[in-house]
Amino acid sequence: MADQDDIHAVLFDVGGVFISSHPDPRFVANVIGDGDDALVKLVDQAMWTHRDSYDAGCSDREFWDRVAGDCGKPELSDADIDRLVAHDAQRMTDADPDALALVDDLRTAGLRLGILSNAPRAVADAIRAAQWSDRFDFFVFSCDTGSCKPSRGIYREAVARSDENVANLLFVDDRKPNVRAGELMGLASLQWENPVQARRAMTDMGLLDR
Repeated sequence: MADQDDIHAVLFDVGGVFISSHPDPRFVANVIGDGDDALVKLVDQAMWTHRDSYDAGCSDREFWDRVAGDCGKPELSDADIDRLVAHDAQRMTDADPDALALVDDLRTAGLRLGILSNAPRAVADAIRAAQWSDRFDFFVFSCDTGSCKPSRGIYREAVARSDENVANLLFVDDRKPNVRAGELMGLASLQWENPVQARRAMTDMGLLDR
């Protein structure tokens, strides 16, 4: 396992780590149609079917029209798309305070911090603009690289942006496939469960004082 002398910087995912909410399929169903339960289920399936393409950089209109089309609804107006984009992005405003307290302690310990996240353009912009994001030294988003975790391209970009050797980075993500991909790239990797578990693991690694 990596120890304090090895790790100079920590790369964090956002969704499932700092932000636990998802786009509300009922809100979307009310925008694109009548909001009944059957449509809500279709929306939920369609959003996740096409999310990787959205994260990789397809336009807001392309994504939301795909969702509407899968649900048998017509092309959306610009105003409807603006509502949907705003709904998705506003979730980034408030991050988990316990997770941020951990980040603050890592900064105090002298570690550089980065974000490595799958995110469409509007969500990436909202993260950068969020008050809590000033804790981070650099950001790598899938919409900028055209590559989503767990594909290798986005990890390579994160290593390059970090100005560190791959062996000097710790990657933190809540999804096992993403963590495994980080390991295969040579990153020390930690699967996030909650702030308490992550703090304990980082303390065991020597990154934080007991």
